[in-house]
Amino acid sequence: MSLRKIFYRLLRVFGVTLLNKPQTDAFLEPYLIRLSPPIDVFLPNVFNQSVTPTRMFQRQNATTFPAYVWRCTGPSQTIRQLAYGGVLFDRHLLCVDFDNYHLVKNFLTPPKRDQVQRTSVIVPFTHHLDGVILGGYYDFVILVAAKLCRIKEAMGADFAEAVVSYPHFKTAYERDFLELIGFTPDRIFDSRRTEIQFEQCLMGNSGHWFYPHPDDIMALKKQVEGKLNITQTQRNRIYVSRSGRRRIANEDALIKLLKKYDFQIIDDRPRTVAEQVSIYKNASYIIGPHGASFTNIIWCEPGTHLFELFSSKYIVDHFFYLSQLMGINYTAYHHVIQFGQVHHDVEEDIFVSIADIEKILEQTFLPLPSFD
Repeated sequence: MSLRKIFYRLLRVFGVTLLNKPQTDAFLEPYLIRLSPPIDVFLPNVFNQSVTPTRMFQRQNATTFPAYVWRCTGPSQTIRQLAYGGVLFDRHLLCVDFDNYHLVKNFLTPPKRDQVQRTSVIVPFTHHLDGVILGGYYDFVILVAAKLCRIKEAMGADFAEAVVSYPHFKTAYERDFLELIGFTPDRIFDSRRTEIQFEQCLMGNSGHWFYPHPDDIMALKKQVEGKLNITQTQRNRIYVSRSGRRRIANEDALIKLLKKYDFQIIDDRPRTVAEQVSIYKNASYIIGPHGASFTNIIWCEPGTHLFELFSSKYIVDHFFYLSQLMGINYTAYHHVIQFGQVHHDVEEDIFVSIADIEKILEQTFLPLPSFD
């Protein structure tokens, strides 16, 4: 018997029914207060910008999931939030994000928690953060911050008194976003440390991981840009570097080439959300390896160009999708050279042909004059 099946049986021993996403949607239907129906977003063909222009992304209609907001009420004996974010409602363990298997963690090693009482709690995320596949900047912005903006819009004036509780990502950008969305520090709780007894609980579902609902993205954009009030004053060409996984293996040569075409080099270091918004708001052309920083294209002006560099093993289209939502031009590139086995394809470094990239830049820009 698999470990997963053993865990499921243990839950049944405790009288808990573990729901999957469709079952959770059906269970929570009486508590629905907002629904954004699924929509199709057209994605055209994208061809590799190399000497062998193979198709990287095939033309399709990317279909989003519906975006829900639920308001659940009941005494603390029937509805409560568990340590790792999961919500137990009338002995049903709800799955509002992705696979429900990780929710079993709530019962295996539950930490000791302080208890506080609040009227309304917002539960924006209930998923285990593994730090490899899930737990980075893109995940927080799309799956937590954007969902919080959806819930805020659905709550109206009631939002001002609500607290937020979930397993924290423990990053500076998380604190920045929560403040921009409207949470003061006294209204922010880590569910692993504090158990909140509440009268009502607000939740939303996570949609498609790669194709978030446009309503969520626009709600986040409106909220953040409205608070920061950053306007475009420049039209910069930028190269976004990466210092961790998926680095450009021959980056020194690439940077030397890009400087000939007046590109600014954006090094990989911590920045405030305001700084990141400003960088992308003032960009006209962006090039760099596939990475979470490109989540920031949602701040770009329409007509900006994103040129995304991939490894040969890990080619995904979520920033292509976001570029289509935001009216951004898009091209992509990968080379056949690989760097051997890695634990996850998502971690493999990227090689680019300098000759390939130079040919593309020559067709787009004039190089700076040389004074050598």
